Amino acid sequence: MKNNQRGLLVKHLSSDELDRAIADAQKADETHLVRRLCYVKNLYAGDTREEAGDRVGISPSTTRRWAQAWNEVLY
Repeated sequence: MKNNQRGLLVKHLSSDELDRAIADAQKADETHLVRRLCYVKNLYAGDTREEAGDRVGISPSTTRRWAQAWNEVLY
């Protein structure tokens, strides 16, 4: 059976806060940050890491790193 890689994602931000962060990053022309936040938004919506990564154009190894980095963020 294939692992769907959903895993647990820490929801540091609400969906509304995440949308605002994406909008702010777009206004600041922070393309890399926009991609990361959109990846997280896709995970929030229920995508697997692979699905979310495909939507923003990143490799499977990057999806794992980005999810781990998001989970380890300390506010």
